[in-house]
Amino acid sequence: MVSNLPQREEYLRKKRKKKLIRYGLIIFLLFSHIALSSYIAHTKEFRISKVVLSGGVLVTQNDIELETTKHLGGKYIWLFPKNNAFLYKKKDLREYLKNTFKRIDTIDIKLEGFQTLLIKITERKPYAIWCDKKYSATDIDTDGVSQKIENCYFMDQNSAIFAPAPHFSGDAYFKYYGAVATTSPIGSYFMSSSTEFMNVSNFIENMKKIGVRPQYLLAKDNDEFVVVMSGGGEVYFDMREDLAKVASNLDSLLQTPGLSSMDRSNLELEYIDLRFGNKLFYKLKE
Repeated sequence: MVSNLPQREEYLRKKRKKKLIRYGLIIFLLFSHIALSSYIAHTKEFRISKVVLSGGVLVTQNDIELETTKHLGGKYIWLFPKNNAFLYKKKDLREYLKNTFKRIDTIDIKLEGFQTLLIKITERKPYAIWCDKKYSATDIDTDGVSQKIENCYFMDQNSAIFAPAPHFSGDAYFKYYGAVATTSPIGSYFMSSSTEFMNVSNFIENMKKIGVRPQYLLAKDNDEFVVVMSGGGEVYFDMREDLAKVASNLDSLLQTPGLSSMDRSNLELEYIDLRFGNKLFYKLKE
């Protein structure tokens, strides 16, 4: 019997060689494709080199250009530049800029050609002020000057805290206290629901319309609030009731005998409690 073992081994050797050549060719073509793609991706014709901002006032062209360039610096897997017009991640850039500049309310990003990035923003508008702590009379020195300075920040109409606020004299913006626990409040919200915040804000405005002078609001636990009035009196309310109705109840209370003759802009009351529906409670100052 004649053995065909040498022929079989030769056949298997040639088969392995063909397989290695095939795999080698595939790997070569793959790396060639990656290298060519990387080379094309690096050409300046397809790389974002200019950033144009519109809509910014306090957020400037230089601010946006610097942070955009910073975010789009570097490469993906050491091969592809992040500022390539086809590879840059618009969503990531949008989130990065909004997190970096808390003043930005809305942002729209689009390419013009392959090298220019157009960024259009709207900025948050100051609506009210949130302050970290209301200092008491014990913090006032003999000259009537506060020994401690409260830190205040602008809020927009959705209660988003977005920028430090200067110290205003008078009542240019209504002040809110409490609710925000962080020592770095920028980026936080005074209330998680913008609808509830507007209800509270409208309640403050309704107080002003009926002649009461609210000075500031303090958020307490369990969705309860205290409005401090001119003269030091306090108004207690919570979110369980329709605040438009609560304001109407307050107006009705101030028309009752014993209160109707008072100057609403400087009520001689220690407190008014509006937390129990149509059952209203108050206490006169001693």
